Amino acid sequence: MHDLNEALNDLREVIPYAHGNSVRKLSKIATLLLAKNFIIMQKKAIEELSQIVSELKEKEKRREQQEAEKNEEITTKDY
Repeated sequence: MHDLNEALNDLREVIPYAHGNSVRKLSKIATLLLAKNFIIMQKKAIEELSQIVSELKEKEKRREQQEAEKNEEITTKDY
C-alpha cells in the first residue's frame, strides 16, 4: 500500500492543477480521474497538431510542385 500511495503522490506532482498552496490534497480517485482527463487532453492535442503538420506538409508539397512546373515552363520557353 505504501508503494501505491507513493506512486499517487508522484502522479499528483506532475498533474497540472493538482498541487499548489491553495489546492487541497486530491483523493486517490480524484488523482486518477484528473490524470486520465489530462492524458485524454494531451492525446487530442497531439492528434490536432499531427493533422496541422500533415496539412502543412501537403501545402508545401503542392507549392514545390507548382514551383517546379513554373521552372519547367521557363526552361521550355527559353528553347
